[in-house]
Amino acid sequence: MISQMKILIYLLFISTSLANELESKLELYGLITPKEPIAYEGLLETNYGIVELLQNDIKKNYIPSLQEKLGRCQDENCIIDNGKYLSLKTAEKEICLPYTQCGFYHCMESKYKCLDQGVNYFTHLAFPTCSQYTKNIKKKYFSQKGIDWIYSVMVCLQKGLVDECEVAGNCHKINPKKSCDYITDFTLKFHPGCYLNSGIGVCKLPLRDKINIFRTVGKYLTKRERQEAIEVVKTCIKQGF
Repeated sequence: MISQMKILIYLLFISTSLANELESKLELYGLITPKEPIAYEGLLETNYGIVELLQNDIKKNYIPSLQEKLGRCQDENCIIDNGKYLSLKTAEKEICLPYTQCGFYHCMESKYKCLDQGVNYFTHLAFPTCSQYTKNIKKKYFSQKGIDWIYSVMVCLQKGLVDECEVAGNCHKINPKKSCDYITDFTLKFHPGCYLNSGIGVCKLPLRDKINIFRTVGKYLTKRERQEAIEVVKTCIKQGF
């Protein structure tokens, strides 16, 4: 009997040869059977220069663009350090500030209180996967290219939420439950673009990085989220990676 995963793969690919390649990669990446990341042999030098670059870009370019759209606060310092995350005061409101910190998702949960609505995107997916990435960086599971990609994706995803929810105002629905459902749906659709286009793009990363990226997030994914991950892997195969 053909498994549900295999049926999904064949529907996605049609071509048997491509379907077989996809199934092989999904198994390798731990997206069919959960697997632990593979440690690199030997100690790798970890360069966090990407963090400084991203933070400087946020301060010099992204924050001014937000202030242009939402107005500048009247205080001397519009950036508030809440310990685990940063927020930005504007003339209109205080918003969670995209940064190279996973605490951003604590800020978003505090703002939208989605867990109270039975929607656990921030608490059970976004924060845990972000935190697991940073833990696995410390365990030296990623090359420098992988590290640069992870932090670039982190900021990409956070900016996407702020642009959609605070700048465009599209996340504020008729009740909190609908707002949280919209946020979840938006982020899952937004994820693949960040994965494919941040840094050099996930497809162009060394194979070990790709394995460890998907093995890092695999255990947290719901059925819908797993389908989005499969779409990313499928895109990489079609691009020849």
